[in-house]
Amino acid sequence: MGEVEVCVAKWQRSKLMMAASLMLAGMVVSTPASSENKPQDDLLYYTVSPEDTLGAIALRFKVGINDLLGWNKLDSIAIVADTTLIVRSAEVIKPPAPVSKTMAVVHTVRAGDTFEAIAKRHRVSVQQIQQWNRRVNPRRLQIGQQVRLQVPNVTTTDGRSTSWGAANGGRLYNGVALQDSPGLRVRNQARAFGTKRTINLLEGAGADIKARWPDAPDMVVGSLSQQNGGRMRPHKSHQSGRDVDLAFYHRGNIELPDFRNMTPETFDAVKNWHLLKILIDTSEVEYVFIDYRLQKVLHEYGLSIGYSAEELEPLIQYPHGQNASNGLIRHARGHLNHAHIRFRCGPEDSNCR
Repeated sequence: MGEVEVCVAKWQRSKLMMAASLMLAGMVVSTPASSENKPQDDLLYYTVSPEDTLGAIALRFKVGINDLLGWNKLDSIAIVADTTLIVRSAEVIKPPAPVSKTMAVVHTVRAGDTFEAIAKRHRVSVQQIQQWNRRVNPRRLQIGQQVRLQVPNVTTTDGRSTSWGAANGGRLYNGVALQDSPGLRVRNQARAFGTKRTINLLEGAGADIKARWPDAPDMVVGSLSQQNGGRMRPHKSHQSGRDVDLAFYHRGNIELPDFRNMTPETFDAVKNWHLLKILIDTSEVEYVFIDYRLQKVLHEYGLSIGYSAEELEPLIQYPHGQNASNGLIRHARGHLNHAHIRFRCGPEDSNCR
């Protein structure tokens, strides 16, 4: 990395920090003048600062890019400083109360499965499984056999998306399809369903990168989950709408048709660092899985723009070894060509873990 590139990165970091401090000053919440005000009058407004992008605002308030464009009648993600934007509408501020329900799930028996193991995995009782599957002999389970369940779930009257269970043993209800959007390209839309929260975060990140680096190629999104979640081969995770695979940015703004293995020389430390950092700063990221060799590049870049080793400690596993339990960013084999990001469970998710 050249001296000029490092200086630009330091300047960008200082601008982002200043933008965060200005955020509170720019936020205004409207209050109804009387009890006769309709729900749609209850809006949250934000005054754009010179350092803002529409993507960064979407990430800050955890709303979708298309929502921001629609609420503010915008034709593009370009915004002007000192403009006042609607950043949250009444239905986001006052969601309907959740309603408890059960959801039908078909469990396919795998090697080693027992009724006890299936019950524990889906948080139901053995007696319930027996009641729902009277013709299934628990002592003669066969691999591939189907066991029908009614698992607990929480939905809402508006059909809000819900992540249920674990990333490697869960479901997705009312999954939202990720579509191409500014700065973001979906590789296979049939495998790109997630919770609304996950979709909002990805749209915001892609738009923020595009606004800051207009010549950058689109962020390529690989697998999230299937529409209803569950096992999606070859992945063991990606079952509950909170996991996503993102291609790395190639140095020199080279547009890649698909995922490609990176080396320290081809890996764009500037954009990849920014992408991961803005997502981590939302406090919605549980883990990021990246090959240890590329972690070294990110760590060195973080030091070059002014972060101390102590500040990087909670972010990156490197330099403690690829088996260490340090940092949000961890090593995983097979992640030289993409980052696997797992988002945290949201308040609307059921039995999420």
